[in-house]
Amino acid sequence: MPKPLHILIVEDSEDDAFLLLRELRKGGYEVTSERVETAEAMKAALGKGGWDIVISDYVLPVFGGLAALSILKESGQDLPFIIVSGNIGEDIAVGAMKAGAHDYIIKGNLTRLAPAVERELREAEVRREKRQAEEALRRSHEELERKVEERTAELVRSNKELEQFAYIASHDLQEPLRMITSYLDLLDKRYRGKLEKDAGEFIDYAAGGAAHMKTLLNDLLVYSRVGTKGKPFELTDLNISLKSAISNLKKRVEESGAQITCGNLPGIYADETQMVQLFQNLIGNAIKFRNSDAPRVTVSSELKGNEWTIRVSDNGIGIDPKFFDKIFQIFQRLHTKGQYPGTGIGLSICKKIVERHGGRIWVESEPGKGSTFCFTLRVK
Repeated sequence: MPKPLHILIVEDSEDDAFLLLRELRKGGYEVTSERVETAEAMKAALGKGGWDIVISDYVLPVFGGLAALSILKESGQDLPFIIVSGNIGEDIAVGAMKAGAHDYIIKGNLTRLAPAVERELREAEVRREKRQAEEALRRSHEELERKVEERTAELVRSNKELEQFAYIASHDLQEPLRMITSYLDLLDKRYRGKLEKDAGEFIDYAAGGAAHMKTLLNDLLVYSRVGTKGKPFELTDLNISLKSAISNLKKRVEESGAQITCGNLPGIYADETQMVQLFQNLIGNAIKFRNSDAPRVTVSSELKGNEWTIRVSDNGIGIDPKFFDKIFQIFQRLHTKGQYPGTGIGLSICKKIVERHGGRIWVESEPGKGSTFCFTLRVK
């Protein structure tokens, strides 16, 4: 079955155009064509569209094959362009190919025409499919970027709302909590031993709950202030930040018999107060989540590219890998308050501090083999 082919022929000779069409029909094509011999006529024909290929003579009275090739390029249409002409010399033929012509055929050897047309149509189809795939990929990439931007905006908005809620909740609940605590103290002082024997135990439960609530609200307030009340970054010696954190934990260090080994840490641009908080939370956890042995904590640093990796390692109870992501979420606890006291906010604060400084935080651990908390901080 003949294959349909729409050809734009740039040729001043009707006889030569007839020979081209006859050769293509012999090659199995059902040809429709238009012949032009001026630049204006070629532009008008290209404007109609629907062409599969352009076949052009090299030399015409008004303009030539290279000019025709230039007009085709300017039109933005990716059509095969084949020059069919007399023997004009190898150098000219090579020059035409370098200019963008897809093939050059001598009029005295038209048997090459049909195979050349078939080849160039096939390659043109490959180029079209490639462009379509690239366009689909570009649209997909743009859509993905749009969705990422939308999700990022939603996340930023949600984080701000969470910070605002956490601040308001923790701040506004402080006064009612102080009132509850005061009345519990008063109740304990006045009536302990005067009520039923279980009353003292109930008062202790209530006081313990109030104390835990106070700790929870204080931690929540710290969490909310990481992004909203942070100080401007300044050159910070992490060795000094670490010493301050250990000093704040002095009582717990002494009670637990913890041994803390510190390598030399870098100086970076950071919020110094938040660096102290970061080390304090991580070392505090290492002391808290210990086994029967005295805690051993090692703090080290390593420069990789344009960021420092800080590691806080311990010999504690370790963490099951399935909980690695969960432990950095706010209010997430792996143990009951009876086993290990706390609010479940400490590592969330660490994560927020590290992310405010453009870094990442993660844990490497196995149950019973201790944990290493790693975080990155940019050099500048």
